[in-house]
Amino acid sequence: MALVDAAKQSAVQRDVAIFLYNGVEILDFAGPGEVFAATMTDGVHPLNVFTVAASSDPIVSQGFVTITPEFTLENAPLADIIVLPGGNVGSFMGNQEVLAWVNKHREHSEIVMSVCNGAFILAETGAFDGKTVTTFWGAIDNLKESYPKATVLENTRFVDNGQIITTAGVSAGIDGALHVVSRLFGEDAAKATAKYMEYDKWHPEEGMIAKKSQK
Repeated sequence: MALVDAAKQSAVQRDVAIFLYNGVEILDFAGPGEVFAATMTDGVHPLNVFTVAASSDPIVSQGFVTITPEFTLENAPLADIIVLPGGNVGSFMGNQEVLAWVNKHREHSEIVMSVCNGAFILAETGAFDGKTVTTFWGAIDNLKESYPKATVLENTRFVDNGQIITTAGVSAGIDGALHVVSRLFGEDAAKATAKYMEYDKWHPEEGMIAKKSQK
């Protein structure tokens, strides 16, 4: 298959779904959301960002911020990029509807990215088997013990397995999202987004590319 011209590729709009739930960590979803919504290529925003939750009820993040999700699991459009942020993930880890939705999007999506202990959502679907991943520093040991088929890295801001991208905790979601922008639209686009956000902590070498892009 012929390579897609870079200019044409950058003009293609991709849908980005950010999954929300009660107790979700604010920066886990707001950081990547800011990156994806702020990114521009050729004078346009190539990423359409929206929120998804298990129901249409407002969700509360960290006890003081209320967000009304735009879509539910039932009516959310298939997205090219899925973001699974961390927080109180234990409250729905056994929710088969949520896991089925994640699996459905794993079959369709170009990228599925977890932030912090949002990694446990992906791990529960079997997505980590044979892969190199990371998570919040305080959850490293738990992830290693619970999912021994994965190689879990410490002190790594993000790990790129192709379709599956995992990041460390909280602010590392910004690094992971900037890596996604760099991968899709080029490093200059990522640098421009980081500059707009006045985020000077992005150092791509602090992440790891375990496998080139492929499902």
